Amino acid sequence: MPDKKWQRVDKAFTFFRRKALNNEPFTLAELAAFTAWSPASVKTYSTKRWSSFLTRDGEQYRCTNAFTTFDRNTFRQHHSQNENVEKFFYQLLVEKAVLAAVSAIEIYNKPDFRFREESFSILMINAWELLLKAKILQENADNQESIQQRDKDGKVALSASGNPRTISIKRAIGILRADNHITPIVADNIGLLIEIRDEAIHFVHNDPALSVRVQQIGAASLRNFITLAAQWFGYDFTQFNFYLMPISFFHQSDVESFSVDNNAKDNLLRYLKQVESSYSDDADPEFSISLILHTRLVKTGDDDALEIRLTNDPNAPELLISEEDALKGYPYTYDMLREQLRKRYRNFKQNSDFYALKKRLEEQGERFCKERKLDPNNPKSLYKKFYHSRILEEFDKYYEKA
Repeated sequence: MPDKKWQRVDKAFTFFRRKALNNEPFTLAELAAFTAWSPASVKTYSTKRWSSFLTRDGEQYRCTNAFTTFDRNTFRQHHSQNENVEKFFYQLLVEKAVLAAVSAIEIYNKPDFRFREESFSILMINAWELLLKAKILQENADNQESIQQRDKDGKVALSASGNPRTISIKRAIGILRADNHITPIVADNIGLLIEIRDEAIHFVHNDPALSVRVQQIGAASLRNFITLAAQWFGYDFTQFNFYLMPISFFHQSDVESFSVDNNAKDNLLRYLKQVESSYSDDADPEFSISLILHTRLVKTGDDDALEIRLTNDPNAPELLISEEDALKGYPYTYDMLREQLRKRYRNFKQNSDFYALKKRLEEQGERFCKERKLDPNNPKSLYKKFYHSRILEEFDKYYEKA
């Protein structure tokens, strides 16, 4: 595509982003004037390449939420989808990373698989390595030299087959940590998974304790992976069931599939506990070093099994949910959210664009925002808003991280 046409595509992206941010209607004439495309070209694009994110009401158009998944590069690709424009190399790595993570989950959740944790840790580390390298490429204009190893003379290191060697996952973590693209808790979670993978060569003795540890660290790693893939690349995971089956759903023989010799097992468990304990007071709502899942199965025919129903019967069993439970996923008040945004972005301004975006996200209900009364017993009580941690992923699309 000629440079002049790219300029017009970029202008269209700028125009759509501004209108989407403020939820403003516009006409095709306004769009044509802004981009310098002819009215006929704009009309054609509106019914073809832009139809997936535009809605029409008479002569006016609006951008839907589908537009927010684009950045400048991916909008160029979308606009040129019929011209055989190749994907960026980092996008191919992201797709492979997700496939590796899906494979890790599928193997882990198999009902009868004897090397569950070993295979999961290997595949999940592969997923992380691809995702981290994709981010480095994205930050370096897709220049593949940014992820290539160098020898002492500064030349690209080659493999035995003559292909360029790429940096290790630990080096990738170091680069992204230095640029504040990942937090220490994410780096250490990946580090624990690397340690588990590296210890796989010692697996010779059954031990359920390590199965539990791997499940906890793996669940947190998946959560961190999904969060960063969405924040960095706008990846949509709704097509997948991205979770690890809790240990309590496995047979005892399956639970004991993770195994190391006694000394190595004790050393590894001690190391995992040491790193986990260093984050015992961490309150980061987005990322975790490990996650614990509690499950309890009760036979519905037992006398001990309770039926729960909505009723005015004072003798009916109660299910109590505290205010804290209901708001666990909504850690930010408005002041806390605003402070988080100031720290998170280098170009954040509390201006009309910010308020328009905040209002649009609030209008989507409990996906991003929940309201509660300051005094639940007072029908005239004022309301206070609390924001879900996923709202940061939306702001990431409009601001540059510090």
